[in-house]
Amino acid sequence: MSKRTILIGGLVLVVLGLLAGGVYTAVQLLTPEAEAASSEAEAPRSGGRVMQSVSSRDGGPPVAVQTTILPAPELPDEPAAAFGVLVSREDNTLLVGTGNIDLEVDIEVNPETGQESTSLIPRTDGPQLEVVITPETLIYRDVTDLSIPPEQESGEREIVQQVRQVDSSDDVTGNLELEIWGERRGDRIVATVLVYGPLGGGAFE
Repeated sequence: MSKRTILIGGLVLVVLGLLAGGVYTAVQLLTPEAEAASSEAEAPRSGGRVMQSVSSRDGGPPVAVQTTILPAPELPDEPAAAFGVLVSREDNTLLVGTGNIDLEVDIEVNPETGQESTSLIPRTDGPQLEVVITPETLIYRDVTDLSIPPEQESGEREIVQQVRQVDSSDDVTGNLELEIWGERRGDRIVATVLVYGPLGGGAFE
């Protein structure tokens, strides 16, 4: 087993070494604030993100792609009240870790088959927020496909975030990224809209 610990500044920075099939991937998801500070990235409307990725297959030349992720039209125009990772859940109350994220990536290789399995252990250094889900909370699952096609060349691309509304919050468990809109008072948010998705935009799935 190999362990790699990566400091994630702002939203997410995840780096994964050589995978099965000889694929190397590095992914960075930037906060809107980081986008605005970059002279190379024009920030999309509120809540948008920029993903910078570098990949190489079978020792080939690296392909660097900057992806602008435009927010799904279903989501509110105003900035989210919080973004973070799910720490724990008790009934309809979520504990969400914010700030920088320290993501430990454990890669275990089956000695018999050579197959790799990856597990993620996130830790945060910011305040933990209590997020309350009510019957009126609109819940969306982020289903955006952020994968880089094999034929993709270095450069820029733009995609629209894809979300799917779900009927319940039953699947809001485990290692997830959360984006929350709602009324925030101190360290407590009553959620009006909640979006959940895999850590690192699904780069490790």
